[in-house]
Amino acid sequence: MNYKSIIVGSAPRTGGMWIYNVVREIFVNLEKKIIPLHIPQDDDQMLDYHFRNLKNQNDFISIIKIHKLIKKEYTNKTKILINIRDPRDAVISYKRFMKLKNYSFQQSINFIKNSINRIWHYRENFEKENLLEINFKDIGNNPRKIFFQLEKFLNLEINKKIVDQIIKKFSKEKVSEMIKKKEIFIKKKIKKKQKIYKQNLLTFDKNNIRIFDEKTGFQTGHISNYKDGEWKQHFSNNEISIINDRFKKWFLSNNFSL
Repeated sequence: MNYKSIIVGSAPRTGGMWIYNVVREIFVNLEKKIIPLHIPQDDDQMLDYHFRNLKNQNDFISIIKIHKLIKKEYTNKTKILINIRDPRDAVISYKRFMKLKNYSFQQSINFIKNSINRIWHYRENFEKENLLEINFKDIGNNPRKIFFQLEKFLNLEINKKIVDQIIKKFSKEKVSEMIKKKEIFIKKKIKKKQKIYKQNLLTFDKNNIRIFDEKTGFQTGHISNYKDGEWKQHFSNNEISIINDRFKKWFLSNNFSL
């Protein structure tokens, strides 16, 4: 392989956690050595694995997921994966996930702008052979297509049986079930006044405390029943007009309807 690290450059609510776990699972099934074994909760810890692995003379593959933008000079022997999702859907999903009741329209505009700028950052700074864009809709509608893309991009051969196993393992139903079991386990510990380790919880405020699974990085609220296109019911007609006028060229050039 001509790479030692894989970075999932994830924007909020674009399916990055699914891609991250799928890639990790592929390498595990191929009996490749990967790090980290337990998922850090923040970008700095993730990046530490990336930088240390690039310096080490070993056969490990570091696989990390970050929200921060990374500069090209820090990505020697690195493959980049990004998910492409309609930012109008992503912002509504983000608001629900973060339980943001007082999220202004201007904040939504800024979110959409930042999402678009993130994609341009990777497109403008990385060659096509080192950057793979994955369509968010394919996660639910055509996950096997993603495995075909990953095979070619990462120069791997993935057995069809393994593909089926991974798709099943990280289906909405299975991930929801896993998170629920983790929540029940932690709540029982709380009830018994037993010690709760920091890596099992994410605390944003008193109304937004989530269970965090250190083996996958999935957490409370990661799986929802949100359907793409619901942004049309969320924004007013005037807001839709403003958003579409401002970002029309980008939406159309990336095959998102107005």
